[in-house]
Amino acid sequence: MKLLGNHILVERVKRETASTTGGILLPPIAMDDYNTGGLKEYRVLGVGPGRINRGGTTVPVECAPGDRVICHSYSKGAEVLDDGRMVITDDMILAVIPAQR
Repeated sequence: MKLLGNHILVERVKRETASTTGGILLPPIAMDDYNTGGLKEYRVLGVGPGRINRGGTTVPVECAPGDRVICHSYSKGAEVLDDGRMVITDDMILAVIPAQR
C-alpha cells in the first residue's frame, strides 16, 4: 500500500494484563476507552511523504515506521481497514514515542 500526503497506517498496540506497583492485577477491560479517556496507543506501519504547504514545499510527517503514537480512538476522519488497521492523518496524533533505532 502506498500512502499519500500526510496519511499514516497504524495498528493498535494490544495491552496485556498489567499490574500496579502494589501487585494488583489489572485486566485488559481496565484499559478500555472509559478508563483511558479514549486515548489509544498505535504502532506506525507506514507513512506518506507529507503534506504540501501553500509555498509548494513538502512538510514531512513527524513519525516513522516502528514508532508508537498516541491518539484518540474516536478521531474524526480515521479510516478503519478490514483487518483492523487504521489510516489516520498526522494532525490526529497527540504524541509520538520514538522507536529504538
